[in-house]
Amino acid sequence: MSARSSRAAPAPRPSTPTSDGALVEALPELSGPDLQIGDLLDPLVGLNPLSLVLDEQPTARMATGVGAGVDLIVGTNAEEGCLYLAPSGALTATTRADLDALAAQVHPDPTRLVDAYAEAHPRATPGDLRALVLGDALFTAGSRAIVRARAGQSRARTWVYEFRWRSSALSGALGAAHTVELPFVFDTVDAPSLTGPTGLLGPDGGPRHLAEAVHGEWVRFATTGDPGWPSHGGAGRPVRVFAQECGVESDPRGALLEVWD
Repeated sequence: MSARSSRAAPAPRPSTPTSDGALVEALPELSGPDLQIGDLLDPLVGLNPLSLVLDEQPTARMATGVGAGVDLIVGTNAEEGCLYLAPSGALTATTRADLDALAAQVHPDPTRLVDAYAEAHPRATPGDLRALVLGDALFTAGSRAIVRARAGQSRARTWVYEFRWRSSALSGALGAAHTVELPFVFDTVDAPSLTGPTGLLGPDGGPRHLAEAVHGEWVRFATTGDPGWPSHGGAGRPVRVFAQECGVESDPRGALLEVWD
């Protein structure tokens, strides 16, 4: 994410410890700018109020070789956008007009975008499509751009994953939403606060074998530099899939995601 704000920068503050009250008081100076630049759309659809951003797109820097010596795991959840729609009831209340309005916010050709998603998911409701478009606009398209920017950097490897396990929270509506993978990454699926009727993982909780797989592969990457599945370079563009049954697939959503290129 990158943007320049037209607002004047706030005056520098002394780099000394402050109280919580002073921090809260300073927050308005860090928020509010429109992240749209010229004809480029706000990549966060107005969801992020903070303006601490870079003055250049990270993918543009990566394409020049920045970070070329650093191996990377990058990936997204299959239903990232559900986090922003399911808890409020907007997932089921979404109309085609809501879907079209979102598409106009995130893509220069909204009709083409909606048609592509509708064709790829013929049984999806407007709410389902809205969640998919929102999640890909916020996370998947950017992650894909990072992978592509690093493709020409031979000194670093990139591993790509997709997390598909669906939480049973909100009667199953939360699904594989944003943040659902975190208890698996940190192996905390057994924490009481994460299960039950109001827990992130839902009444059924998260499967222990999946937590062991995800956590184990993250730890392996941190300690050895290789998580244990094929890197994304070369033929097939392998993607590690984390679900009830894990596996490796060849660029599973590549055809649809081309609409963002």
